[in-house]
Amino acid sequence: MKHKVLLASSVLVLLSIQGCATKTYGRQGSLTSYEKDSMTCREFDLEIAKVNGFTEHVNKESKFSGRDVLAILGDFGIGNSLEKSAALESANKRAEQLRAQRDAKKCATNPV
Repeated sequence: MKHKVLLASSVLVLLSIQGCATKTYGRQGSLTSYEKDSMTCREFDLEIAKVNGFTEHVNKESKFSGRDVLAILGDFGIGNSLEKSAALESANKRAEQLRAQRDAKKCATNPV
């Protein structure tokens, strides 16, 4: 009986730790119609720089750490990989929208 209680407690602890093991990065929102209409060329460049900073942060934070060990034990690391992919996809989509809108407004080319 004591063995079953210990086993059940261990499983609950592992499940609770695993839930916290997946890294979260957030998402970049799609460009809204208000942003498209109201942003200036300079603001587009600043937003592109922010998206680039977000992408660098995700890439830096996604490097292997202790949380990855827990994630691997819980879901073979799939959760972290999916989270990173979704975060980078949202950033790439926003950057693409910002560049397209900057081009549509005929802003000077900026190497951002």
